[in-house]
Amino acid sequence: MSGMRRMEDDREGVSHIVRCWFEWEIDGLARKVILVVETDLPMQPDENGYEVIALDELRAAAIARSRASPGAIDRIRIVPVRY
Repeated sequence: MSGMRRMEDDREGVSHIVRCWFEWEIDGLARKVILVVETDLPMQPDENGYEVIALDELRAAAIARSRASPGAIDRIRIVPVRY
């Protein structure tokens, strides 16, 4: 049953992903690949509509998307929607 809940969480979180893209972070010769996830969810506790559970579901969906990527992802960055 917990596996079913995880899949539901991922689907719910996906509905709040507006766009995704990859960025590189370069430090000398080292390169890190960052999956940037743009969301329409309020991300600060003082924002109207802020929900910890919804952010947890978004995080689960972002991690699932990272794992599904053909290349290695070093980090995930979740950012508010940019209009």
